[in-house]
Amino acid sequence: MPTLFEIAQGCNTDKTMPSATHGHSYLHIYEKFLSFLDQYSSLRILEIGVRYGGSINMLQKRFPNAFVVGLDIEPCEFAVHDQSRYEFFQGRQDDTEILATITKKFESFDLIIDDGSHLISDYVNTFLFLQKYLRKTGFYIIEDLQNNYYEHNLTRSTKANNNGEQFNQFQAQMMKSLHLSKSYNLSNLSPNMFSIHHYPGFMVLTKSFVF
Repeated sequence: MPTLFEIAQGCNTDKTMPSATHGHSYLHIYEKFLSFLDQYSSLRILEIGVRYGGSINMLQKRFPNAFVVGLDIEPCEFAVHDQSRYEFFQGRQDDTEILATITKKFESFDLIIDDGSHLISDYVNTFLFLQKYLRKTGFYIIEDLQNNYYEHNLTRSTKANNNGEQFNQFQAQMMKSLHLSKSYNLSNLSPNMFSIHHYPGFMVLTKSFVF
């Protein structure tokens, strides 16, 4: 089976681009995590931020029995590798009604990728809504975290992210939950995650020990 990166090279996705600070693309690191998913099982995958559909086709080819759901603020029309294993929803990721519609229909996901607006408030609130629908053996990925720091992205719409303080607050809450919720039986702490992994430009969160 070709690697995720090899598949992506023929799918017109910018996920093949090397990190600005390191020589690896996101996909070289994704391969490590996604290899723990059963390649041929009926996985459910949600990607926020579909754009030209390249990563949708990449995921369908990498997981030939997976059903992939896409959400984007803009209409996204492209040739889907397997239309029978894809459904698209148009809407904003900060619209809890559309998120509720998606989760009601699909119930849970093995992989959630947020490549949406890159606004801190959007991806934090999206994560807080969706994380309970992530399966125990699944992965939640938030991409393009370099956009947290607007002084390096003056031409981007993510200027509203200011200096990344809201992101730091989000991380602090997650770390508190990570270290206290199990040790002190503080089940009220949220989000209740097992691990947080940082890489150049993105983070991966899990609910259990999956390696």
